[in-house]
Amino acid sequence: MKKVFIKYNPYNLETEVTVEGKKIAQNSRLSEKTAEGSRLQDWVEELPKILIDEYNDTDFDILFHGTLLDYEDLTEVFTASYERGDLTVKLDRKPAKETSDKEELIDHVFEKIQRGPFDELRDRDIVSAFQLQKSSDFEICVVATMSAGKSTLINSLLGTKLMPSKQEACTAIITRIKDTPDSTAWQAEVYNKAHQLIESHEELTYSTMERLNGDKKVSVIKVNGKIPFVSSEDVSLVLIDTPGPNNSRDPEHKKVQDEFLRDSSKALVLYIMEGTFGSDDDNALLDRVAESMKVGGKQSKDRFIFVVNKMDDRRKEDGDTAQTLERVRAYLKSHGIENPNLFPAAALPALNIRLISKDAEVDEDTRDETEMKVRKLNRSENFYFENYASLPASIRGKINELLSEAKEAENVNEEALIHTGIVSIEAAIRQYVQKYAKTAKIKNIVDTFKTKIEELDVEENLKRELAANVNESKQIAVQIADIRKKVDDVNAAKKFKAAVDDAVVQVNDDAKDVIEGIVQKYQAKISKRIDKLRGDELDVDEAEDEVEKLERFAKKLEPEFQEELDELIRKNLLNTCNVLLAEYKKKLASLAKEIDLNGLTGISIDPLKLMGGSVTTADDFSVKQFIHSKEVEDGKEWVENTDKKWYKPWTWFQEKGHYRTKYKTVKYVKASELAQEFLTPMQETVYNNGENARTYAVKQSNRIAKLFAEQFKKLDGVLKEKLSLLENYATDKDKAEERIKESECKIKWLEEIKSEVESILEI
Repeated sequence: MKKVFIKYNPYNLETEVTVEGKKIAQNSRLSEKTAEGSRLQDWVEELPKILIDEYNDTDFDILFHGTLLDYEDLTEVFTASYERGDLTVKLDRKPAKETSDKEELIDHVFEKIQRGPFDELRDRDIVSAFQLQKSSDFEICVVATMSAGKSTLINSLLGTKLMPSKQEACTAIITRIKDTPDSTAWQAEVYNKAHQLIESHEELTYSTMERLNGDKKVSVIKVNGKIPFVSSEDVSLVLIDTPGPNNSRDPEHKKVQDEFLRDSSKALVLYIMEGTFGSDDDNALLDRVAESMKVGGKQSKDRFIFVVNKMDDRRKEDGDTAQTLERVRAYLKSHGIENPNLFPAAALPALNIRLISKDAEVDEDTRDETEMKVRKLNRSENFYFENYASLPASIRGKINELLSEAKEAENVNEEALIHTGIVSIEAAIRQYVQKYAKTAKIKNIVDTFKTKIEELDVEENLKRELAANVNESKQIAVQIADIRKKVDDVNAAKKFKAAVDDAVVQVNDDAKDVIEGIVQKYQAKISKRIDKLRGDELDVDEAEDEVEKLERFAKKLEPEFQEELDELIRKNLLNTCNVLLAEYKKKLASLAKEIDLNGLTGISIDPLKLMGGSVTTADDFSVKQFIHSKEVEDGKEWVENTDKKWYKPWTWFQEKGHYRTKYKTVKYVKASELAQEFLTPMQETVYNNGENARTYAVKQSNRIAKLFAEQFKKLDGVLKEKLSLLENYATDKDKAEERIKESECKIKWLEEIKSEVESILEI
């Protein structure tokens, strides 16, 4: 039996693995998989096979040092491997600090920092960065095709009737529902397609939401209120209700949904389905989901929760719950979705139970129906939907405890509520937030503290050295003056601008090449579709059928093409930002070069280290946020006419209107000619949109470069202020002794707080 020790830190994404007390070899596949920055969920599914292959054994004793949620993922994988007969395994866990422990520690450190000796750490930017990270939004996108009960399910999660759920009032707008713990009523801001506020509501009601959903001027509603199943300790939850594929009034809506579905998204997706399935809309959406789930290991699978709704309406002839879920699994597998997180649910009874429990206004018919549903849910184990939910043992155990408490209290409504499966879905959401969102949030907060503390540490040590070496004040002053001169040097500024411009050009050239590749790819798809029909002769009825097939082909092709272009532009903008930051860091590093130290006692002023915390405030996280917000504002420029152009080929046939009449004397239609005439305008559109995308990418890159240039000027100003302060420390002999003592006290405090900050990420 091979003894394996795995230590996994989900906060800094570090993994340590030993086998029989020895570290794994550098050339091991496991070493590659567990490299720093890799999340356990990205490689854990491959772990059993790697251990078997590389250690030529099938019997393992594994000790895991990590959080409970990560341990449960490890257990799930090895249990599955054991059940397949691949290996035998003994699993044990050494506990680690959970996210709740970390959050308490973060609050303690932040309070200490605010009471500390540095005004810089009480700066508005630092405080707001901390608050932003602490209250960062976590988005849940709710997706469904028609009649799946999406609005009812959202209402059941909210515990109130807010979203229109009538068949004739299917969602046609985007609604963002943000958790605000202290709220006593639902509030809303309503926006049109131009992102302009057109009305607001202090007490939002169901009837108002019905009216807004039917108002063609309305595009987005931002709602604030208390979402009951999350606590204020969690991240700020945002439920996003998106229109179905064929029910949106605004082309921008589909783009928003696509962003949530793509593999780069970090949002959790609730995919609502029924026990009956298989529409074209459903198939197209699932194909998109499958693509995203193939990238990123277990986390990609975890972020998709498939809710099989209306399970309480299933009849005996439809089969039991287990049989229905097997059919759903087979259906999802046919779309390339393996081992989905399935959650059977009865959203309507759950909503009504919650309404009745809080004494909301409910009509007698609904009360009677709910009483009947409660009896049905409590009577038959086939309707104990919590037993079928894809949940780990620890979460399932907590739900069973709630069930026992409800039974003991003879609370039949609470018992039935658990059986509806809604409580299980809420638990799954909280689990995901804790496992992924909260650990990432903790790391981001620590990084915010750490970079600024390190910058202050460099500055304070310099102050101490300068104050202690006032006899070298002249040489030091010359060094500082030289750096300041370089900062203001016109020729150097031109050189820096040229380097930035060259870098942006290179990014844009790379983008152009990729765009051309995307265009060629989709041109080839269209050509292949035309060639497929080459030589075929169709009668009139067959030709009409072929037109329908070509329509479906076009419908599917258009969003795929647009999405690839959108993703390319997003990456292009991010590359631009990263290149600009890199160039500025190069500039800072160059400022200290070629300075004559004139025999100084090791004192050197490094502008890059001196400005470390200030420069990294535009880190990857904030850059992404920046890009996203700017793209929403300008995103229509290159795609605004896409739909009109794209669907134009279909209208040629409809406009003629009498296909049979026109061809009544003709015995056949050449299929290739039909396809050629239908699809050629699409090829032109693909080319034009590619050109538009390239133009847009260049424009936005240049725009970002301009914005960054303004920011770099501000940073230059901050650097000069720091240099002036250091110069004062170097030349003012009268205060030298006092300043040395002050700096030493501050350095000691910085070392202590730095140690505390770093300890936050320890497990």
